[in-house]
Amino acid sequence: MSSCIDGLNLHPKSVHDAAVVLDTVTDRLVAAGDPRAAFTDVYGIVTRAVAAQVERPDGMFLEPSWISRLAGRFCERYLATFRWCEQGAAQDCGAWRIAYASASSRLALPVQNALLGFNAHINYDLVFGIHATIIEFGHDRDPRMLARLKHDHDQVNTLLRGAVVEALARLYGRHGCRMSGILHNFAPELATRIAMELLSRWRESVWTDVLALLAARRASDRAALSAGIDQRSTRVAQLLALPSLHHAQRPMLRALSSAA
Repeated sequence: MSSCIDGLNLHPKSVHDAAVVLDTVTDRLVAAGDPRAAFTDVYGIVTRAVAAQVERPDGMFLEPSWISRLAGRFCERYLATFRWCEQGAAQDCGAWRIAYASASSRLALPVQNALLGFNAHINYDLVFGIHATIIEFGHDRDPRMLARLKHDHDQVNTLLRGAVVEALARLYGRHGCRMSGILHNFAPELATRIAMELLSRWRESVWTDVLALLAARRASDRAALSAGIDQRSTRVAQLLALPSLHHAQRPMLRALSSAA
């Protein structure tokens, strides 16, 4: 069976690689009428904004090569979850299990599918992506460099803020999300404020989790932290999936909850 990721670079190493892959996946999903396109479309908007800053000599990032590598690894992780979904294989965290179940139900709003994807990708994937990239660059014992990386992590919030209105327009115009259209046309500032309150809190918690993982010296401590990250991101997904997944697929939701 063919897949929307066939023939693509499934191991992007940079933000530019990631942007190309995400644009292609989105185009293919949209052409197939696949609800999963809502997330990849909005994800692509943010990724292109990061790529534009990385390219600029006077861009906002203090460590653009680190951010670029992180974006590549981040996208690689998403593609892995997508491949498991295509293959009918189990996801390794509850947040992605719920996100893909919601998209497959075809009852969730496009904005809901986008939020479920962002929850899984930020509250779960980003923690481990940042941790792995810090280790790869050898910055785990350097407080000065960690402060620079935190600066760059926070700068992404600025790009997210600038992407909210465009994302709502895309969700409405390309994916037929009426709720996004209403927010875009009548309450863009309110929508941006609410979205950033949510995303900023998530991303601040991500950095706290990253520092905890860096400080954990025993495998058992890291395993406990990882389990906690999984549980928290799963609980957020359960809330975001309401009411579509809850009312239409209560047995599945109970199974997801117990599995997490």
